[in-house]
This record gives sequence, C-alpha cells and structure tokens, in this order.
Amino acid sequence: MEVKTVNFGPASNSYVVKDGGKTMLIDTGNYLNEPGWLCTLVMSGVMPDEIDLIVLTHGHADHAAGVHHAKTLTGAPLLAHKDASVFIETGKFPPYVARNALGQAFIDQIAGPAPLDVPETVTIDHPITSDTDLSEFGFNAKAILTPGHTEDSISVIFDSGEAFTGDTILDPFGEGICTFAVICPDVETLKATGKKILDTNASVFYSGHGGPFTREQAEAAYEKLINSNE
Repeated sequence: MEVKTVNFGPASNSYVVKDGGKTMLIDTGNYLNEPGWLCTLVMSGVMPDEIDLIVLTHGHADHAAGVHHAKTLTGAPLLAHKDASVFIETGKFPPYVARNALGQAFIDQIAGPAPLDVPETVTIDHPITSDTDLSEFGFNAKAILTPGHTEDSISVIFDSGEAFTGDTILDPFGEGICTFAVICPDVETLKATGKKILDTNASVFYSGHGGPFTREQAEAAYEKLINSNE
C-alpha cells in the first residue's frame, strides 16, 4: 500500500492510493484549469494514465470541482454516491449547517468569493446507494456510506486498515486536532456514521482536511461527539 497526498488547490486533501497493482484517486480537488490540475498530479509523481479508478467522498467543490479534469485526463471511471450528481451536474449543493461553534468558524472562513461551480459536467460511471465491494476494480477495499457531513458522503476502507473519510473526520484549521464533521445538518446521523466507521478494522484515518489520524484520535473524537457534540 502506498498513499500520496495531492493538493489540487489550497482547500483540501486528495489522495492517490496504490494497492495490489492498481491506483485509485480519492477526490479531485478544487477548481484549477486543466493544465494546472495535470501539472499538480504529475509533480506529485503520478502520471494520469496510472489512475484506474476515481472516487469522490462527497459533492462539495473543494473535493469534486476538478472531477472533469480528472476524468478527461485519466480516462478512469468515476465512482461516487448517486446524490453527488447534484453537484457534479449543477455545481450546487445544500447550504452549510454548522454543528457547533467550530463549524460556524469554519463556515466563516470558507464563505468567500471562491468559485463553487464545476467547469464541465461529467457522468458518474458507478453511482452507489449502498456499501460496495471494490474488488471488482482490483482493490482490497470497500466504499461505505457515511452520511452526516452530507447525505452523499462515502468513505473508502481498505482491508489493510487505511480509511479515507473525506470531511467526516477532519482537522478544520490544521491545528492538530481531530474531530468529526463540523458541517453537519443531522448530528444523530453523524453519530451513527461514527460508530459504523469505528466498527471497521480501520487503524489510520486519512482526511479531506488535516490528518492522518490514529485510531486513538478517532475514538477520542467520537467520544466527544457522543458526549458533548464537540
């Protein structure tokens, strides 16, 4: 297993994961022009034709606005929750809802004039609505539904213990904290998702913002979520 962090724009982490001779791109980052997106990928040491599968953790601009570039340049199929099509096809997503004071601070930070639309629409080749075994794509992993941050959130859990959780677990301001989603319209759903993730064999958690986090950090964050909504 090899994991490379790639930052397409300043806002979030994308990941290139090499496993069993196959390569997965998890999230496609914020909007860049096509040459800029390609340059970022190549400078990370990955050629576009190496990518065998693209996965989106959810349909927010900082994670999915580069999806047209990714599909065009790599030729790889796209897997995402079927409801991610709302953003991919229209550039729109539901309003941010803060779960706590940290969430409101995060909203205040990101509520600037950055473009939120995608450059061109694409088709989700493999829209999922349930937990999905990724062995058919050559990966020892599953894509599991993990709603809470958004209804279309999914996480990728590898058999070897690596979990890629998008914004379900994150460090909002890069200050070394670990918390569950601070943007969250439904806290009870997030709590159920937290239990679902921790019930897997995941031992290291790669996030859309900050991280990676240890099992102990994720468990401590879950306890705070359950007991105090922090």
